[in-house]
Amino acid sequence: MNRGFLYGDGFFETIRVNNGQIPLIDQHLERIEEAIDIYKLIPTFHIDEAFLNSLKSSKNELIRLNFFRTGGGKYAPENNELAFDYSSEEFHNPFFIPIALDLETELEKSPNKTGKIELYPEPKPKVKWLTVKSLSSIYYVLAADYKINKSADYLFIQNNEGYICEELISNILIKKGEDLIIPKPSNGGVNGITQRYLRSNYGFQISEKNLNFDDVLDSDAIYSLKGSTGISRIK
Repeated sequence: MNRGFLYGDGFFETIRVNNGQIPLIDQHLERIEEAIDIYKLIPTFHIDEAFLNSLKSSKNELIRLNFFRTGGGKYAPENNELAFDYSSEEFHNPFFIPIALDLETELEKSPNKTGKIELYPEPKPKVKWLTVKSLSSIYYVLAADYKINKSADYLFIQNNEGYICEELISNILIKKGEDLIIPKPSNGGVNGITQRYLRSNYGFQISEKNLNFDDVLDSDAIYSLKGSTGISRIK
């Protein structure tokens, strides 16, 4: 058993392969590099486009790539060298990201997946190691159980200041009047792949603000930003 299993000592990256391509490969590499730094790991192999592409086994799949600290030790590690394993599964859900200049017009093309929205009452800790996908995911496991018990389709996560971080398995973007808004990344949400793409390519059309749950409910539209499916409208 490795340290990822024993102590949750590492992080993971879920990578969408769509029609044989990894659509947001630059953003995946950026987040992996960021997580390696946060977890104080030392790479012993190259993590680049060639590495990610070498993991592909079919044209449409989800790859789960786990990174963890190798070697032994109890809580204190014997070394900080990086190891990995991965698995994959067939995945054919539609994938949508905007490509034209006008983001508002592009968002109108996104799939509509509306459903019941709830708020998780237990605040998410505002810590750096939970801004990437930690192998220690018990907070999200318990939140997912709450979501099931509430028969909700979407569960919004807040920090201890009452500001929205994210949805359980995605980032969010809301439309309020003429404004397109995402929660401030400083509020502790996972800095997701699709959100990174939007901030990089459409940052001049998006505002970053503190949002509470009432702000979300009062919005004209809510969009889910998810690495596996891109953007979909959930309200």
